[in-house]
Amino acid sequence: MRVGILGGGQLGWMTILEGRKLGFEFFVLDPDPKAPASRIADRWFSPEEAEDFIKACHVITYEFEHIEEDILEKVYDLTTPSLNVLELKRSRIREKEFYRKAGYPTPEFVVAKWEDLKEKVQSFGFPCVVKAERLGYDGKGQYRVYYKEDVENIIKNHSPGEGFLIERLIDFSFEFSLIGVRDTKGNARLYPITINHHENGILLYNSTRQFQLKEAEDIVFSLMESLNLVGLLAVEFFYTWDGKVLINEFAPRPHNTGHYSLDGCYTSQFENLIRAICGMPLGSTRLKAPSGMVNILGLSLEDMDLNALLSIEGTKLYWYGKEKKPRRKMGHINLVANTEQEVEEKIERLINLIYSHEPS
Repeated sequence: MRVGILGGGQLGWMTILEGRKLGFEFFVLDPDPKAPASRIADRWFSPEEAEDFIKACHVITYEFEHIEEDILEKVYDLTTPSLNVLELKRSRIREKEFYRKAGYPTPEFVVAKWEDLKEKVQSFGFPCVVKAERLGYDGKGQYRVYYKEDVENIIKNHSPGEGFLIERLIDFSFEFSLIGVRDTKGNARLYPITINHHENGILLYNSTRQFQLKEAEDIVFSLMESLNLVGLLAVEFFYTWDGKVLINEFAPRPHNTGHYSLDGCYTSQFENLIRAICGMPLGSTRLKAPSGMVNILGLSLEDMDLNALLSIEGTKLYWYGKEKKPRRKMGHINLVANTEQEVEEKIERLINLIYSHEPS
C-alpha cells in the first residue's frame, strides 16, 4: 500500500514513523524537501509534480488544512478524510455555522467583514474574541478584544474583503480535547480526554484524565457520523464553570493534543489514522498509563539541557529538525507516570527545565 500525505510537517513525520510499522510506503507532497515528513518519505514530490504524486498513491491524506486550491482539486477522489470535511475546516465561519445549524453547542458568535468589523464588534460588545476566517492555527489570526483600539490594530493587520468571526469570550474552568477515529465500516473509538494548557494561542502542555464527559463523547461520535468521516477527528472544547460543554473547534487530522498517544496508548493516533484510511481494523485507544506532553517552542537543542530533561523517568523526546523560529513548534516531550498527580509534577519539572525564560 502506498500512502500519500499532503504536507511535510511534523504531523506527517509522525504518521510515517508509525505507519511504517504496518509495512506501507509513504509519499509526501510539499514545497520543502527538507520539511520533517519530506526528509523521511519514501519519495518527496513538489507541488509541480502533483499529477505524478496522485498516480503513485493508493490513498491520500493530509496533515494540514491550508492546502493550495489547485492541489485539492486534483486529489479530490483519493483523499481521506473527505475534502468536504477539509473545506468546512478551512473556513472558521463555515465551521461555526455548521455547528449552529446542526445544533452543536458553541460560543455565541456573529460574522463580520473587514469593512464593518468595528461596528459589528461595538454592537456585539466587549470583551470578545475576533478570529480571521482563513489560515487560523496555533493562535494565528486570533485576537482578544477589550477596547476599541484593539479593533483598530486588527484592521491594520488585515485587508479589505477579509471575513471574521466575533465570538463571546468564554470564562471557562478548563479546556479539553477528545480525539475520535472512525474506519471505513463506521466503527469508531475515542481516545482519553486531555486537559490542555495554551500560551498565547499555542498548546504548551497537556495531560490525560481518566474521567469521562458523556456529552462531549456523544458530540464527537455524532460529528464523525454526520460528516461521514474516515480517519481522525480532534475536537477542542471549553468546560464552563456552570458545567456546560462548548465546542471551540475541530481538526480532521492528527492533532497536537494527541501526541501523548505515541507512548501513552496501545495504538497512537497516527497509526490509527493509517489503519482507518487503509481499511484495516482500528487499534485499541486505551491508555497504558497516565500520560502527558510538553511542546518545545522556539528553542534549539543547544538551548536546553537534554541530559536533565531525559533523566526524568518516563520521558521521551521527539525532535522535528526544523529551522528555529520564535514560538515555532520545534519538538515535544512525551511522559508517562504511575498517577495523574505524578504526570503533573513531571510536567512542571520539564517546563522549568525547558523554559528558564518565557517561550521564545
